[in-house]
Amino acid sequence: MIQLFIHASQFSYEVKEKAIENAEEDYLPALQKNNALVVFTTVEKEDDNETVKKAIENINDIFSKVKASCVVIYPYAHLSSNLAEPKKAIEILKEVEKKLNNVEVYRAPFGWYKAFSISCYGHPLSELSRRITKTVEYSKSEEMAICEKFGFPYSAKASFMKTAVIEYIKEIIKPESVIIGNTDKIEQNNKNIMIIKYIKQEGRQLPCVNEDPKIKIIITKNPEDFFPEEFSDSKNTYKIWEKVNNGISIDLGNLLYYILLNAKKNDTPSLPLWLAPIHVRLLPVKKEFEEQAINFANQLISQQIRAEVDNKEDSLGNKIRRAGMDWIPFIAIVGEREVKTNALTVRIRGKNEQKSLTIEEIAGIIKNEDKLLLKQNLPVKMFD
Repeated sequence: MIQLFIHASQFSYEVKEKAIENAEEDYLPALQKNNALVVFTTVEKEDDNETVKKAIENINDIFSKVKASCVVIYPYAHLSSNLAEPKKAIEILKEVEKKLNNVEVYRAPFGWYKAFSISCYGHPLSELSRRITKTVEYSKSEEMAICEKFGFPYSAKASFMKTAVIEYIKEIIKPESVIIGNTDKIEQNNKNIMIIKYIKQEGRQLPCVNEDPKIKIIITKNPEDFFPEEFSDSKNTYKIWEKVNNGISIDLGNLLYYILLNAKKNDTPSLPLWLAPIHVRLLPVKKEFEEQAINFANQLISQQIRAEVDNKEDSLGNKIRRAGMDWIPFIAIVGEREVKTNALTVRIRGKNEQKSLTIEEIAGIIKNEDKLLLKQNLPVKMFD
């Protein structure tokens, strides 16, 4: 909601004609008042009862300071392009009027062309504006380092993970259709729809939880055994999802942060395979085995397995440590024996074991656990 406050020495309006088909029918056709606090009000799509509460707080605050005699709520659609539907806007405006206690209040009708005249006092508080959003200001916590570890907000790994969460939700609810865009319009005959909204970030940018753009997902089917409604770190409490008129609104960034925090809590921090940007990292023990490692990687990729090669001229120990720091699920060593046998020596993250596995066996293990098998967005060679 956007509110433009004018402390007017004189204000009047007169209804002329309908501006929209479903204009408000029960209305005050004309008004003339002196010493009025006129609140030009734009109702936006995301506005709700919490918005009404904040709007009233703003009005009471300014009303008490300017010592006006009355309040006039004046619908004004010209302050935003993110307008609520007429029915919702009328409901919100009526609630603001109704809940303004101990104040002489009037409300101009919604959906009509009106002639108005206003004379502003001109003192320091006579022209003010307030924007009410549902944005929560978060403090940066130490735990957010887990997001920065994977390059949030902007990296190939971060982009992959955001896409993976969207696809994971699709897999859970199996929507009949998917809409991409900042809309709340849903066809009434479609009972299982998914809307992916990209919204301008407001406030301080923080990895995962407040990035530009923010991604919201609206689903109309309530999934069973879904993630908790909210969670906390050492600084803030975050809402993963909340009920809205059309179903459930999911904050993708908060959900992703929750998944990463839980992954870190494992005895050996590990990502779910569907979320891991890379399934398998191949480590050639010497430069001479690099080409064969790339060949193995391409074989895995041809079977929908995300694979890369650590081709840096470094010791095997350092390569293993690097893969561990990156939470790589499968580490495959490529040396003389592996080239001869066409089987890789594989370490599986979180398990104290080392196995000799063929390409087909590795692919089979991963496919059994990762039902999404998204295409990788990272190059095969880690270093140029």
